[in-house]
Amino acid sequence: NITPVPVRTGEKIRFDFFVNRKPANTPVAVSELEYEHTKLMHVIGVRSDLNGFFHIHPYPAKDLGVLTVSGTFPQPGRYKIWSEIKTGGLSHSYGHPDFEVVGEGEKYLKEVSFDRNVIVGDYQVSVELDTPVAAGHAHDLTFDIHTLAGEEVAVEDFLAAAMHLSIIKDDWRQFIHTHPQEDGGGDHTGIVPPLVPIALANGDDHGGGSTPASPGRHGIRFGATFPEPGLYKLFAQFRSQGTELPEDQALTASFWVKVEEKGALQLPQWARVAISLILIGLLSTLVHRYITVRS
Repeated sequence: NITPVPVRTGEKIRFDFFVNRKPANTPVAVSELEYEHTKLMHVIGVRSDLNGFFHIHPYPAKDLGVLTVSGTFPQPGRYKIWSEIKTGGLSHSYGHPDFEVVGEGEKYLKEVSFDRNVIVGDYQVSVELDTPVAAGHAHDLTFDIHTLAGEEVAVEDFLAAAMHLSIIKDDWRQFIHTHPQEDGGGDHTGIVPPLVPIALANGDDHGGGSTPASPGRHGIRFGATFPEPGLYKLFAQFRSQGTELPEDQALTASFWVKVEEKGALQLPQWARVAISLILIGLLSTLVHRYITVRS
């Protein structure tokens, strides 16, 4: 539930999420929910042009089964959100109906670029992945973070992970929220985030605790499978070590990816190079033997 409606830019709004079991709409008590990356619920949203990304965390309300969070939207447009909870050892993701935010300003500005190095604040972030990217195949993605001068940047944990990665298809049909491989990653905000938080859970009052800073990590690796062809956008959230950002906020680097129809198995670049070297070696051996026989 969203109140008040219509949602207007710059005005405080509230999201209420009612967690219940079907078919009787039985409320699920907070005690039945499990913490996933230090939070009881993750909510991720994006505008229709895949700008205006945000990642926020509702906290328990007074009403049984309800989690709530407030904020403001500085930009108008059409938005969609996904919520995630964990109970009984299983993670669940829900796509909610999209809604309109009214107000002055650009409502839609889709600019697709396949640059693999972007500037985010005082940092440059790059992503490496083998191309072509094929639907249905597992792909490795590696993110590197450097200063504008090219020096490597150490990161601290953001919500108990070196990085959070959200992958959203441009028609909103596919949504993936995953974590680095070394953090047991699996499929399941900027300095001025598109949804400016007003009240966010910190986890301390409900047993979540805080996330300690972790050693510097370079080359943050993910594994991801894109379910179907089309245009996707990657949203990689990270915190540089020693940052002064509030606990629940992070910098976000975004990248477009074009996913092709599922076809023949695509080998990673290192495998293609290795095969090429082997073939060159075999060819060299055959040529050497031919020359030896002829002489």
